[in-house]
Amino acid sequence: MLARLGSSLKTRIAVVVGLLSFAGIAVISLLVTRIQHEDMQALLTKQQLTTSTYIASDVNGKLQLRLDSLKRVALNIPEALFRNPAKMQTWLQDRRAIHTLFPTGLLVIPPNGGPPIADYPRMENRPKSFVDRDWFIGAIETRQAYISKPLVARATSQPALVMAIPLYDQSGRLLGILAGVTPLEAAGFLDLVFGKQQEGSTRHQLISIRHNLLIFNAGGHARISELPPAGVDAAFDHARNGMHGIRTLPQAGGDNELVSIVNIPLADWSLISRQPAQQAFSPLANTQRNALLMTLLLGIPLIVGLLAALHHLLQPFAELARQLHDMAVGERPMMPLATHATDEVADVVDSFNRLQARLQRQEARLADMAHRDPLTGLPNRLSMSTQLEGELLRVRRSHRGLALLFLDLDEFKPVNDEHGHQTGDCLLVDIAERLVSCVREIDIVARLGGDEFLILLTDSDAPREAGERVARCCIEALARPFLIDNKTIHIGVSVGLATTQGGAENPPGAHTLIAHADQAMYAAKAAGRNQCVIYNADTTLMKAKHV
Repeated sequence: MLARLGSSLKTRIAVVVGLLSFAGIAVISLLVTRIQHEDMQALLTKQQLTTSTYIASDVNGKLQLRLDSLKRVALNIPEALFRNPAKMQTWLQDRRAIHTLFPTGLLVIPPNGGPPIADYPRMENRPKSFVDRDWFIGAIETRQAYISKPLVARATSQPALVMAIPLYDQSGRLLGILAGVTPLEAAGFLDLVFGKQQEGSTRHQLISIRHNLLIFNAGGHARISELPPAGVDAAFDHARNGMHGIRTLPQAGGDNELVSIVNIPLADWSLISRQPAQQAFSPLANTQRNALLMTLLLGIPLIVGLLAALHHLLQPFAELARQLHDMAVGERPMMPLATHATDEVADVVDSFNRLQARLQRQEARLADMAHRDPLTGLPNRLSMSTQLEGELLRVRRSHRGLALLFLDLDEFKPVNDEHGHQTGDCLLVDIAERLVSCVREIDIVARLGGDEFLILLTDSDAPREAGERVARCCIEALARPFLIDNKTIHIGVSVGLATTQGGAENPPGAHTLIAHADQAMYAAKAAGRNQCVIYNADTTLMKAKHV
């Protein structure tokens, strides 16, 4: 205890102040605090931008999931159903897997925009004409999938988003429009944007510059309004001018806000995250204010006499300031600081190192969350797409090939219905382990979501044979019963296989290869399930491989 007291910076400064009235310490402390302020402010700013980027990526991923699911449904609508509304209605109702993504409307609209040929759920107050809706016009004009502007659905009077896909026959004649309606308040859609917000916490808003619309949280509910005119809100003005990233902006009331702007490319939206700067940097402001007050109390006249005495005593602070400054300007990597002091300097260094380590752990966790399925720990759709693109580039430069297996579980929904979602989640974890056991360490098993998985077999001389072998292994592995909570569960799997060989003249891209495997999987289900179907890219034929 006495040794600690004798080495304390406060004790030594007390001795100096007794001789020279403790004048200049406040100024030195203020200088060090200023450097710490800049570094810690940079860390807090980076943390908010990282969080905003993660939320924007989450929203974009959920939009992509809905669009991909709607495309899969569109690809499988039989042409004959457009002439039989009753059968079209039954067919639409049977697409249960997609109803959770579009809970207030899955519609098939005729080419003239009149009343729906079929819709689910059925709503008597649905409009009789859709010719004036931007998604109907956009889908016909672009002949591609189209995402609407944020709108208030006429059937439910709720803020919603509509995705539309035009459907054509083989001659190119428009058969109709498949549209899916998702409320902005749908569970699991924009929860990270419209979650509970405490006073002074970070607020998130979505804006569509193209449509001049703002989506915001009002009393716990999503609302849509026009953007205010230019000059009213600095954050919106910067977004209009194409600003991305984070900065501190002045507001109309005179206060500043820490504002980050991140793009959501699929819907052409921007996510604006804003927090009062005073709230964000309040600990740093308190430190500055206390240091300034100390300086004013001690006064300038005593500074000159104190500087010489404090030069040696505060050398550890100067070294700490130098290290912090080098980090701030990028001359030193972000790494724990080192000190040989045993006083308050060591405490400051230790606190700074703990704060830095905490922020780095949070960044690493957010980065991992963006590329991992939280339930099974497998790579997710984003991670798989990235790795598949890289493997395809490598395949083009080699004479080896790769195989992609699209797996969709058979009879998985009854497991959730009969035993509950907790049992279903445990089953998915066990399924993931069995699938991993069927491949090599260099191969990749990913979960797309729900009961869909992808397996990428890389670096193969015979990708088709390798794919068939792994498909058989997966079907056999999942055919064995699962024991979960003393319940025996049987499950099956339908597998679609697509391959590409190195040196091909026109190798498919990642999205095309996934689409081929997806189509083959649907053919496997249509052919009786619990089997593998191979997509033949040359003849566009699909052949079933029974196991």
